[in-house]
Amino acid sequence: MERRDFITLVTAAALGSRLHPELERLGALLPGRLEPVTRPHIGSADVVAIEAITDGFRRWDLAHGGGLCRTAALTQLHQVRALEGAACASSIRTRLCIATAELASMAGWLAYDIEEHDSARKLWTYALQTAHRGEDHPRSTDLTVSILLDMAHQSLHLRRPQEALKFTQLASATAVNRRYPVSTITAGYIAAVMGWCWASLSEVAATERAVGLSEDHYASADPDTMPPWAWFVTTAEIAAQQGHSMYLLSLTEPDFALIAIDRLSIAVSEHAMEHARSRAVVLPTLAGACLQAGDFKSAASYGRDAITAITELSSQRCYVRLRDLDTIAARHDSDADVAELRGGIRAVLATT
Repeated sequence: MERRDFITLVTAAALGSRLHPELERLGALLPGRLEPVTRPHIGSADVVAIEAITDGFRRWDLAHGGGLCRTAALTQLHQVRALEGAACASSIRTRLCIATAELASMAGWLAYDIEEHDSARKLWTYALQTAHRGEDHPRSTDLTVSILLDMAHQSLHLRRPQEALKFTQLASATAVNRRYPVSTITAGYIAAVMGWCWASLSEVAATERAVGLSEDHYASADPDTMPPWAWFVTTAEIAAQQGHSMYLLSLTEPDFALIAIDRLSIAVSEHAMEHARSRAVVLPTLAGACLQAGDFKSAASYGRDAITAITELSSQRCYVRLRDLDTIAARHDSDADVAELRGGIRAVLATT
């Protein structure tokens, strides 16, 4: 999907516009095809099953990465799309749209995690369009915003901070222009991703404002009214978000490295065992922050932990983080520990 037109397409999907000619073809453009199983009628139990399947894919991704379940998620999505013509009550239809959009969004994330970026974008854009069809559901706004933030996440990964900023600004505008407001948790995530964008652009004051706003939102979230889908937004995840902004700032402003180390160390130590991929993706960043702070011994230790953790996963995105770490380490390989770490990284990358 051409970059020059992609943001326009995403905006049209998020707003529910039918004016963009590509939107009507999204279903046919989704990667992976098979003969679907058709159903004449569906009910609440079918929607609950789709929601449970999506939740299962999310848990697998957090534990193992997207490589081993991306195809399964695509297969499931095509089966679910076949239910669109089934008879059901209007309330079930709305829930089906949201469940389908969430499954498509999850499939997009799994594709992104294994560096299939074009497939991820097609899936996310389809998810946006489908979520808008379910706009009468309270989950619709949160889901739409989360999809846009995933797209910003990908843009930052691809070194496109201006593009990421546009997606995040669209997410922020969407959050206040829909029938249902976003949850406090989602508001915190908008601010966190905004912090990443500004940090990637070396805008210190804007980054600090965004990170502070994110902290305020997360602190004000009521655990008793936490939406059920937000179970994965843990203390470790929040610390990782904050630490990543500080790490990005440290690449041009090394004074921020110590703050990054503090936040990222919390994330590494507090991520649950079943969130192994989340922990693994933080470790190279923590090692890089240590390099920026001049603590080469800790950098080498965390770097070795990163190699061990990443090689146990099926996440190509984690290997990109290792390459990023090697780039920073190259400036300091006169140190024996750093030179040894670089040798370990190169040995792993040569086999992937």
